[in-house]
Formats: sequence, structure tokens, C-alpha cells
Amino acid sequence: MKNALRILLLLLAVAAFGWLVRGADPEAVAQSLAALGFWAPLVPLPYLAVYLVDTVGWWKAFGRGGPEGISYGVLFRIRWMGESINNFAPSAYVGGEAVKVYLLAKRGLSASSATASVVIAKTLQMLGYLIFLAIGALGTLHLLGDSVPVLGTLLSSIALTTVLVAVLFWVQRRGPFGLLLRTFERFGWHSRRLEAQRENLLDVDQRIVAFYRDDRGAFRASLGAFTAGWLLDTLEIFLVAGWMDVPLSWNQALVIEAFTRVAKAAGVVVPGAIGVQEAGIVLMCRFAGAPDAFGISYAVLRRGREALYAAVGWLLLIAEESHLSQLRERLAQSSSGDP
Repeated sequence: MKNALRILLLLLAVAAFGWLVRGADPEAVAQSLAALGFWAPLVPLPYLAVYLVDTVGWWKAFGRGGPEGISYGVLFRIRWMGESINNFAPSAYVGGEAVKVYLLAKRGLSASSATASVVIAKTLQMLGYLIFLAIGALGTLHLLGDSVPVLGTLLSSIALTTVLVAVLFWVQRRGPFGLLLRTFERFGWHSRRLEAQRENLLDVDQRIVAFYRDDRGAFRASLGAFTAGWLLDTLEIFLVAGWMDVPLSWNQALVIEAFTRVAKAAGVVVPGAIGVQEAGIVLMCRFAGAPDAFGISYAVLRRGREALYAAVGWLLLIAEESHLSQLRERLAQSSSGDP
């Protein structure tokens, strides 16, 4: 039933994008893509800056000194592998985090340290996203005035993200796993898996609480890196527009990117947000004054870049774990503390 619903939503999203494309001039779209010329091979490169900066954000989430015994290059590859799973596997952005923890533990880092870093990094990335959306809302006001459809969507997303981030910080300052265990005990629920991992889970709590209490410098550095990563997302569409000879200011690119991110987040239940993201790009390009031909072209190029990055990530994962079919079993063993 769940898979059927996901397929239905996917078909509806693709149909919505198709409806937007229907009115476009195919020749204009082809000309827009052809305008890239020798710049075409460079389209995937701007996003690499986001991966590099986001890895710095994760590095700082380990606290002072970073992850013991793990180089930046190793952390960069592990993050790439995890994000490839997050972006294309139907895990609601959870499966890739478990893989990151497993791969760090495989290299000798304690599972509690790895888990704490992933929880902190994901929270600070969301806080950076909130800052990015706020900047995008200001850019929208400057570009479109009080355009209700766009500004209202961004403000709604800001409000929802603010509540979610506030709840995450409240829970983490009190120890998320300890809070979960106490809740289970209060209602008389029992989980053998949680009880078997009680000591490790409470150790994760201590690391998370200590980070927010003692590592203020690392907190600011991690948040700054993740915020910069969100802002660097804008670089891709800004450069692609320039390569296509489409006049697009940095503010226009920022507003388009902010709305695209909201659309992708809203389409999390659709595999890869396919169709949802593309429709969001075309609609936002219209609002920002960019031609439909560019919006459609960029939507296609962006999806191609995402597929390329995902393919590289999966190849790295295959090189790391030759038998992917057994990865789920290894993840289960890792989380239960089995050898």
C-alpha cells in the first residue's frame, strides 16, 4: 500500500512537470541547452563546492580536533556515499546516516562518537537551512515585493523548519536517547534492542550534550559551514544561466534555489522528488522572470547532475562494500553491537 502511494505520487508529480513543459517551445529548450557549448562538461562542478564545505560542517560537528583517526578525505568520501543513498533511496533521509555511522565505525571510530556527530551535523544543517530560507525570503521581498504565492510558501516553510529545529535542540539538550528510554519506561513499553544498547545510547547523549555545552567554537564553525553550503547551492544556477547567456542576478538565483529546496523538501515522499523538484524550478523561474526554456533546461541539467553524483556515490559504496545485498544485515549487526 505504501509503495503504491509513492508510485501514485511520483506519477502525479511527473504529470505536473509534463503539464508545465507542454506549453514550452521545444526548439527554444534545445537552443537553450545548445548555448552551453564547451561549458557543458563544467555543469556538475559548482556543486562540488557544496560537498566540500558540508564536509567541513560535519568535521566540526565532532567537536574540537575533529574525528580521531579519520582524515578529511575519508570523511568526504563517506559523506558522498551517505548522501547518494539519501538522495535516491526511499529512506526519508535516514538510511544514508546509518551508512555513515557504519562506515566510520568500520574505520575504528566509536559508534557513539559517529552517531553523535551525525545527529549534531544533521541538526546544524537544518539550522543552516533555516538561515538560508530567511535570506531567500528577504531576497524574494526585494525581487518580487509581497508576491503571496512565493513569499507565503517560503514563510510557511520557515515557520515549520523553525518549530522542527527548536524541537530538535530541546530534545538534544536533554539527551534524545535517554528521553526515549524514559518515555518507554513511563508507558511500560519494552524494547530489547534499546535495552541492549542502553549504555551506548546514553554515551551518545553525553557526547551531544557536551558538544552544545562545551564546544561553542565548533558549533559556530559547523553552523557557518553548513549555511555557506546552502548559499553555495545558488552558484550552480547562477553560473549555468551565465553560460546559457540568460541574464540572471545572484538574487534571482538565490530566490529560485530557495524555492526549489522547499519544493524538494515537500516532495520527500516521492522517490528523489522526481517531478516535484522540476515543477518547482520551472514555476520559480517564471516568478523570477527567467524564460521557461531556461527553467526546463536547468531542471533537466540539475537532475542529470544529481544522477551523476549519486552514481559516483554508489560506485564508491560498491568499492567499499562489494556485496551490497549484505549491507542491510551489516547495518543491523552494527546497531545491535554484534561483531
